[in-house]
Amino acid sequence: MAKKCFFAQSIQQNRIDAYVVILLFLLTTIFTINHARAGMVIDITKGGQEPLPIAIPTFVNLTSQGKIKESVSSSDDIGRRITAVVTADLERSGLFQPLDEKSYLQSSTNLWKYRPHYRNWRLIGAEALISGAVMEKSGHLLVDFYLYDVYSGSTVGKGKRFTAPLRDWRHMAHRVADEIYTRLTGESGYFTSRIAFVAQKGDQKWLALMDQDGENRVDLTKGRNLVLTPRFSPDGEHLFFVSYEQGPPRIFRWDLYTGKREPQGNYPGLNSAPAWSPDGKKMALTLTKDGNAEIYLKDLKSNKLTRITRSSGIDTSPSWSPDGKKLVFNSDRSGTPQLYIMDINGKNVRRITFDGPYNAAPAWSPRGDYIAYVRGGDRQFRIAVIDPEGKKSRILTDSWMDESPSWAPNGRVILFSRQISNQTRLYTIDLTGHNERLMKLEKKLDGSDPSWSPLIQ
Repeated sequence: MAKKCFFAQSIQQNRIDAYVVILLFLLTTIFTINHARAGMVIDITKGGQEPLPIAIPTFVNLTSQGKIKESVSSSDDIGRRITAVVTADLERSGLFQPLDEKSYLQSSTNLWKYRPHYRNWRLIGAEALISGAVMEKSGHLLVDFYLYDVYSGSTVGKGKRFTAPLRDWRHMAHRVADEIYTRLTGESGYFTSRIAFVAQKGDQKWLALMDQDGENRVDLTKGRNLVLTPRFSPDGEHLFFVSYEQGPPRIFRWDLYTGKREPQGNYPGLNSAPAWSPDGKKMALTLTKDGNAEIYLKDLKSNKLTRITRSSGIDTSPSWSPDGKKLVFNSDRSGTPQLYIMDINGKNVRRITFDGPYNAAPAWSPRGDYIAYVRGGDRQFRIAVIDPEGKKSRILTDSWMDESPSWAPNGRVILFSRQISNQTRLYTIDLTGHNERLMKLEKKLDGSDPSWSPLIQ
């Protein structure tokens, strides 16, 4: 009986041990899956987090009948070109870590035909997976893609198709990247946007336009006439800029589709710092026609001009709130350059910066939650942000000469210029102060005074 009891206890203990092992295994599995799923939801308000591992196999090239092309020459491999742009966009955001294509255990064609073999993608550490295909048809390009959550084994949203003329293939790739960014962050992307800036080589300065990744640069002006402060309209189809081509600085309006240029007044003295209202119907600007630098509003239809500041200091650099009800501007009325906010009728003026002897060049975020500006002090000029109540101020960059902040259309990335030795370059940085990146420009080309466009569909 004693032996029987001993064996019974032993068997029972073994069963308990087995249950414990199984339970631990299940808990570990659940934790791993939940941890991986949590990684699929990227909180872009937090800086310094690990980028999401994402696999982006080369987009498959299809015939006009929808069949997979067995072989494609490098010059005709539009699928690979699309993939390269999508990959570069996502990597540059700092939120994604594209995995090495050599590590993939499932080919692009097999993935497109049969859907993912999730186990293979888990083995290489992918948490998100893209499957895409491209088709040329009647001068147009069709791009289809699916986004997968590797650990849950499911799609993220539905399949998506984009169509455009073949010449716009890069724009199509940026739209794919925007869609992926949006699905995985819950925020709007910014890859289908452009940047206007002042380009310089030697003693020549001109107005230039390029995609947000530095490609497709177009030179709008060329010559020795100084140009400054290009500013995109809310629809992305027009620019304000300041030119010295007629002698004193004057503001011009440029229609980017027709090439038509129109002067926006010829007021005595300084004409500078143009800023579009959010509805595109008004312009805020700085004029010295009455003897002092003051801020005015101009109705773009009637040309009616209204002065809205009256102080003994210099009032300049207006920037509109997204709702069009307020302006933030720079003034030295208190003795040093500081930021102020006022209603668009010039009333309820209040100062919002108090740290440092120099705070200037304000740019109100499209989201309305922050204002980017240049903070000077200790022989440094750095990009900083502050909320409209004058709180939550923080410095984002650490260099000796950073200037001209401009927001990405989603209000999460800031573009600015930086002087390094005798060169001026364009950089981007996240609102969190992380992921500082040098913009791609021609080797000996300087860039300054940038303006980021809204999304271009």
